[in-house]
Amino acid sequence: MKYKFEQYNYLDERDRLNKTTSLILIENEEQYGVYFSTEIKNLSLSYLKEIVNSLEQVLSGNLQQYDFGYEVYSIECNKNTSSIIDIYDDCKTITELPTQEIYKFMRDWKDHLIENQNN
Repeated sequence: MKYKFEQYNYLDERDRLNKTTSLILIENEEQYGVYFSTEIKNLSLSYLKEIVNSLEQVLSGNLQQYDFGYEVYSIECNKNTSSIIDIYDDCKTITELPTQEIYKFMRDWKDHLIENQNN
């Protein structure tokens, strides 16, 4: 999974204030599902911390599996493999990838948000 995070600056027309938001850019994003980056972007920081901690437990073998998601997708993780499931399409598996990759992505997104929360 190749990705990067960017800060996007914009003028909010409603209150005329300059604001910043974080964006997720994933190479070949469609292979993870049409709404994948939107799903991840909508996770709260406290939930991201829980996810990262739980994935660390899965990877270390202290937890057999962990599932997380927001609205459209469920990401089901065991020590080796994670599946991205579309819960609105008969729980169809969109793709599978190494749990280490999902962990790194979620950890990096969490860290990016923490680093940029005051911007």
